[in-house]
Amino acid sequence: MGMWTELALCPDRHRLVALVGGGGKTTTLYALAAEAVAGGRTVVVTTTTHIMPHPRLPLTEEPAALPALLAEHRAATLGRWDRPGKLAGAVPPEALEGLADVVLAEADGARLLPLKAPANHEPVIPSCCGAVVAVAGLDSLGEPVERICHRPERVCALLGVGPEHRVAPADVAAILMSPLGGRKNVPAGAAFRCLLNKADTPERRAAGESIRERLAAQGVPAAVHSYGEKERGGLCWF
Repeated sequence: MGMWTELALCPDRHRLVALVGGGGKTTTLYALAAEAVAGGRTVVVTTTTHIMPHPRLPLTEEPAALPALLAEHRAATLGRWDRPGKLAGAVPPEALEGLADVVLAEADGARLLPLKAPANHEPVIPSCCGAVVAVAGLDSLGEPVERICHRPERVCALLGVGPEHRVAPADVAAILMSPLGGRKNVPAGAAFRCLLNKADTPERRAAGESIRERLAAQGVPAAVHSYGEKERGGLCWF
């Protein structure tokens, strides 16, 4: 089932999934949504932070409107306008369980940068979510922390390096596995997965596989992936 299978997740068991990190959260959210709809399920897309709405998904800020929207469209976005071009969450994602087969929540922000370490108030992960997917962009490799990371001061503190340090595969693995990084606020009992995105060159693919092996050695399944140009942002779906 595409991305669900790559991430070793099942939409019938992991019905509330939160996405954190940087480097492809929104695209992955819509990939998971499109695959779930193709499998005959209904999907609500929402956020605990902010998200850009999909232009072809119906939007409501009223949970009571979802049954009718889902009956017609199979997928819908729940959110309220909070700033130009951005939605905030309308209700906690856990309140949506039972209204759709799958709820997908973007739970973190990275300002379009591929790697990050969260601030004190981040990420905002629903306590009852079935799975958390931490995303990292492989285009961060070889680049200075100060240029390529969101909240670079926190990345430096986590890794014990200076801002000019160039990101290596071991650094990406360390950030994803850290309770101050990708694993921050992951609820007990939730499945934890990592997506190593932007493996769009042989060098990045090889580096991604080395990171995947590091994560697997610590019991964390990860996927190494690259979206096509038309897929980025998820506008090609729906």
